[in-house]
Amino acid sequence: MTVRSMAHFNHGVFVSLSKAVVLGNRTVCDGHEDGYTLRVVTHAHADHLYGLRNSTRKCDLVVSTRETKDLLSATRRCRTSMIVPVHYNQTIKIRDEKVTLIPANHILGSAQVLVERSDGLRCLYSSDFRLDGTPTVKCDVLVLDATYGAPSNVRPSIDAVHEALITLVENSLKTGKPVHVFGFIGKVQEVMSFLRRKGITVPFVTSPRMYRVSRVYEKYGFTLGEYYSSEGVVGRKILKDDLYIAFFSPFERTYLKGEFTRMELTGWLFGKPYVERSKNEYVISYSGHSDFNQLIEYAAKCDPEHVITDNARGGSAIKLAEEIEKRLGIPASPSP
Repeated sequence: MTVRSMAHFNHGVFVSLSKAVVLGNRTVCDGHEDGYTLRVVTHAHADHLYGLRNSTRKCDLVVSTRETKDLLSATRRCRTSMIVPVHYNQTIKIRDEKVTLIPANHILGSAQVLVERSDGLRCLYSSDFRLDGTPTVKCDVLVLDATYGAPSNVRPSIDAVHEALITLVENSLKTGKPVHVFGFIGKVQEVMSFLRRKGITVPFVTSPRMYRVSRVYEKYGFTLGEYYSSEGVVGRKILKDDLYIAFFSPFERTYLKGEFTRMELTGWLFGKPYVERSKNEYVISYSGHSDFNQLIEYAAKCDPEHVITDNARGGSAIKLAEEIEKRLGIPASPSP
């Protein structure tokens, strides 16, 4: 079945096999499909950049927020010269469709996407988000993130996680052990800013990629204090001689010697703020996504006639669709 022949399902709103979120006759998000006019990049994480090179060659227009474009440049994931930055709540008209990027609390620059079609249908794509700080929008069809869509995927409050995090960091520094934090872009910068607000003054050292991302966060008002690249002269000296906190992505291998406390930031720890995996090694329940309860609450507040759960990026789309029907009485289906 071709993409176009699927248009009669769910009012023509679906997630394609190429992971593109199709919201209308003109607009797709976070994946590429031939024949669509506008491609929206909702944020700078890799699982929302599928087919971006094709989109920059074949679409009439590729847009993101200014912050997302800057992060894409910093992470060097793609050439950004063909991406047009737009403001939140600025409406773009693509022939018979109106497209608006609405703030989402996930990482810097994250956006929900609302498409208002000529047939009067309001189609909303949540993309990734945390419910706190994310406005909800009334819509007719909702495409919903399903990463943590299973009923067992419930985390402790962010206040409890923050309290555990600062306690573990302070205890490690008091005993003279540096701290190494591993997490994805966005999470890391949030934690850096949080630790500064809580009075942590030791220098931060980051991987070169995290350093470039942190510079973008500072550009948009985040206070990160003193930090250095791990490959710079000052950064290497700090890693060798000083007490510090270092930040890396989960995929960046480090070969640093000596005793330190390792902390992994993950959304896949539920029910408790952290666990001690081994001596001086902790897993922290820290996520940029809504958990199951927050997904249900978000869907209820958007009050759509139909929910499509995103089954292209992992998670529990099938189970979430079942739970939305059972708990909210709203027809729901996974896609693809």
